[in-house]
Amino acid sequence: MHIKFSCIGGFANLDLKFQIDTDELPEEQNEELQNLMKTADLPNAVTESKMAGAKAKGADSFSYQLDIANEKNKQSFSFTDITAPEEVRPLLDYLRNLAIEMKMAE
Repeated sequence: MHIKFSCIGGFANLDLKFQIDTDELPEEQNEELQNLMKTADLPNAVTESKMAGAKAKGADSFSYQLDIANEKNKQSFSFTDITAPEEVRPLLDYLRNLAIEMKMAE
């Protein structure tokens, strides 16, 4: 599975972006990511996020873009700290921390 992730905004005005094929991750990280994605239930979370109000804004909130592609399809998801459903937040936190880790390794 190929993941493209971006996180922008926040108090520090972060601009984090990365792409990865999950097969390139160490086995533990890949398993944790797969579990977080299963728990997040992204297709259903999108409906909940839209219901929370796509125009909801916070001065210091992060905006997230997540594109996921596999052999069968490609899906894109957009959230903010305000609109992200509770079950999606651990996934976004994990991906943000992974993006920071990758940026620091550059």
